[in-house]
Amino acid sequence: MKKITTLLIALILLSTISVLAQTVEIRGVVTSEDDGMAIPGVTVSVKGTTMGTTTDMDGNYSIKVPSETKTLVFSYIGMKTLEIEVSGRTQINVTLKSDIQDIDEIVVTALGIKSEKKALGYSTSEVESDELIATRTDNFATALGGKVAGLNITNTSSQGGSGTRIVLRGGSSITGSNEPLFVVNGVPFDADNRGTSSGLADIDPNSIESLSVLKGAAASALYGSRAANGVILITLKTGAMDSKPTVTFKHTSTFDEPYEIPLQKSWSQGVFDFGAQDWNYIDGDNQYTSSSWGPKISDLNGVDYYDRWQVFKTGYTADNTFSVNGGNDKASYFVSYTNTINNGVLDPLSYKRNSVNANTSFKFTKKLTVSSNALYSSQDIDRFEESNSNYTFMNTFLASPPSWNPNPIYREDGTLRLYRGGGREPYLYMMENTGNNIKRERFAGSVTVEYEIMEHLNFRSVTGVSTNNRSYENYKNKGGLVNTEGTYERGTRFAKDIESTEMITYDNRIGDFSFDVMVGHNIVQNYWERMVFEGTGLVVANIYNSANVSNYTAFSEWEKFRSWSLFGKASIGYKSMLYYSVTGRNDWASSIKNDYFYPSHSFSFVFSELISENEILDFGKLRLSYAKVGAPANPYATNIVLDQAESSDWLGYSWPFNGQNSYLPSSDYPNEDLQNEFKSEIEGGLEMKFFDNRLGIDLAVYKNWSDNQILWQQLLNSTGYEGGYINIGGITHKGIELVLTGTPVKTSNFSWDITFNWAKDNSKVDDLGENDEPIDLGSSGWAIVGQPFPVIYDDGFLRDDDGNLVLSDEGDQSDNRTTYGRPMIDPRGRKILGKIEPDWIGGLRNSFNYKNLTLTTQIDFQKGGLVVNFDEHYLTYYGMSSLQEDRPEDNRIVFDGVMGHYDYDTQEVVVTNPNNTEWTHYSSYYQTVCQSTPEENIQPRDFIKLREVSLTYSMPSSITQKLHVKGIDLTFSGRNLWRKFKDEFTGPDVETNTNGIDNGNAWFNYSFPAMKTYSFTLGLTL
Repeated sequence: MKKITTLLIALILLSTISVLAQTVEIRGVVTSEDDGMAIPGVTVSVKGTTMGTTTDMDGNYSIKVPSETKTLVFSYIGMKTLEIEVSGRTQINVTLKSDIQDIDEIVVTALGIKSEKKALGYSTSEVESDELIATRTDNFATALGGKVAGLNITNTSSQGGSGTRIVLRGGSSITGSNEPLFVVNGVPFDADNRGTSSGLADIDPNSIESLSVLKGAAASALYGSRAANGVILITLKTGAMDSKPTVTFKHTSTFDEPYEIPLQKSWSQGVFDFGAQDWNYIDGDNQYTSSSWGPKISDLNGVDYYDRWQVFKTGYTADNTFSVNGGNDKASYFVSYTNTINNGVLDPLSYKRNSVNANTSFKFTKKLTVSSNALYSSQDIDRFEESNSNYTFMNTFLASPPSWNPNPIYREDGTLRLYRGGGREPYLYMMENTGNNIKRERFAGSVTVEYEIMEHLNFRSVTGVSTNNRSYENYKNKGGLVNTEGTYERGTRFAKDIESTEMITYDNRIGDFSFDVMVGHNIVQNYWERMVFEGTGLVVANIYNSANVSNYTAFSEWEKFRSWSLFGKASIGYKSMLYYSVTGRNDWASSIKNDYFYPSHSFSFVFSELISENEILDFGKLRLSYAKVGAPANPYATNIVLDQAESSDWLGYSWPFNGQNSYLPSSDYPNEDLQNEFKSEIEGGLEMKFFDNRLGIDLAVYKNWSDNQILWQQLLNSTGYEGGYINIGGITHKGIELVLTGTPVKTSNFSWDITFNWAKDNSKVDDLGENDEPIDLGSSGWAIVGQPFPVIYDDGFLRDDDGNLVLSDEGDQSDNRTTYGRPMIDPRGRKILGKIEPDWIGGLRNSFNYKNLTLTTQIDFQKGGLVVNFDEHYLTYYGMSSLQEDRPEDNRIVFDGVMGHYDYDTQEVVVTNPNNTEWTHYSSYYQTVCQSTPEENIQPRDFIKLREVSLTYSMPSSITQKLHVKGIDLTFSGRNLWRKFKDEFTGPDVETNTNGIDNGNAWFNYSFPAMKTYSFTLGLTL
């Protein structure tokens, strides 16, 4: 036995020595021919085997290969693949050449189809993952701002977890949603994007591999009834087969500082004494007023300016991300976990998120591959209400006089202190006694099956299931000045989406021709339910639940929607120069009785193929496309719906009756002939690259028109209905988008890259039905025939035919005059006061690379557009506007205008003095006539912002190897560090819209201040 053991050991040792003798380690470095810089991530493999490795951050590689190895293969995206004969060498350094024709050539298009970019006859934009995480944001959609031509991003609030308004090419629906369709790993994603929170934040930006924006109708036509607003395709990170496990860890610390909202700081609380013709101080403790029309603080003894902004603090966010990826010759995997904890700029504010993403891929046979994706996310948000209600924090925070100190909160007798007689809550009190908590929980999973039926013929199936839970709690404690009894409200929303898409594709090349044919089908089911509980009268203070209220109301509702579709695509190419593609999709939906067909045609002409190789033009392409897409009707829009019966004093009945509720048919007319909204678009474009890809241009021009709009219209009482949804109305958009790319400097150690994008969209409302009545869109926006979409439409000042203000020539002319010399409201009703959408938008991104340092900056800008600053509507009344800092000492102002009045008999403006010299009281103007129109508070939306700055240092391998890690990155970044508005703008930010993501988008009131953020990031790769 001992001899046998000794023999076995000897055989093992001999085998080991033999194997070691047959293995050779080859080392080297891979650099770029263009600039001599090292290339990380190059795949180095043994030809004809699955053995391989990748280069590190400094381009170094090391691979153990059998001694008989003859050839190594070096491959990298955008570079020409290179095969090198080993010839017994152990040190092989390689220089890769750029493959200009392949750079950015393969892009993800509709339904996850990968296509040659040069073959596309429409515009697409790609955003890399590094651009999305260059600076920290709660929501990846916010990071898209300024990066894509024609994409307009506005934020609803600076509070953690808030929603983002996203519109491509101006929006096509008058009262419906204008938000693009989001597709994650081939499955449409329920964005559930609202003003107070967003489902888009469920997607961890660190898990995004790439993002494609399909702006035009032709690009998104294969999504049919869901394609009217464009599509944003998101591909999540995956592992690579034949790769060693790679572990990454990233920590980001972010600090938020609020921008102060401009307010006047010089004038005290008080009123103007018209008898004494002087300012009168009021202390807010013994006498009360909401106004700050008192004397200058500097003229008062014992009265000091109180800095209200000291209640804010520096917010802090900690982001920690852990991921691992790798694979063998049969499988790959990627798993990541991200934890975000934010403590806001006020103590009650917080935002917490946990996100898990797992992707796997298994190659069961040479022909069958099955991939899966699972995403789980939870959000927990504590925020304050933002609105013009009397119990919002920013209401009394902004309106409080600069001479009033809010401390202490309570008087000695235990009652609340407030500078005014009532009607509001002290803002320090609200920090501890009001709140809004939102919780979200989502699971989304998908399975993709890919099977090669035969050469050139493939089958692909993508099936996804998603559940989305959102709940909220709003509470106000008892004991306040406005809400003395307290309230508690709770609501829940649950959504479940199931979707499956199958397709068969055939692609081949025969001689000079290439062919690509695809047919498929799609089936969708969407279900959601909502329940709301509203309670009043807290029994016990500080306890917020449904059992601690005296009275309550509750309701619930649910919806289900189903659709199925057939679609197809056929493309032909000739000599990699001419391409034509046609697609078609037919949708059947449960919300309408008819089915609809959506076609598209696109043409691409790569004219550079006709030009001999030269040192100027590398690539040139003309493109042209036409498509028709749609937007669906809401579920049950064509059905009779039962609503809970409501009491009617006029009819003499009340519900509940004897404790029993009842249901009655809705007052909405069930229009059985309702159809989908339609949008058609023609788009042309030009793409060119020059000087060895150092200069590029991408130009798109488009015209789209939307008709068959689904609008609610009032009906005659004789119909038995209050109104209903019918197909009327339309909008036309004409626009231009420009993207310029360049590399002005490129050396062995330094490179400078520039990307500039610019977009202009002109819209016009064509039709609003039989009477073309203006439609209120919310947030001060209106749709009016013949006007841009949307516009501000409200009461305004009376003006003469030349546009001059008409100042009242009527009334008392003494020192106590009330109306004489003052502007007047036009009694003829509402008028168009301005255009909301910008004239144009753009962004400029610079990236500087020097050895291991990378500096990136992004500047965003916008020209034109107006917003109603409703803060000013109230603050000018109170005397707190920053525009009132330099008010006249005698409280008298002479307006530039003409003296006159409106003659009600002739219905004309009568001018009695074309040169006004008459004064009126400055404070009275703001407290009377200004409160009847928003015209005084309409402000420009122009801006220039230093949106992003980031500086990254990647440690060289000489350091990381000693630390036994693959890479270490250190990044310092900032967001919104500098901004420039027009002098007339006095709000928190021109991109704020308090009401959320509605189509009006022209109003804010008592929103939180905007933030500037500073971040530090440490990244480790093991």
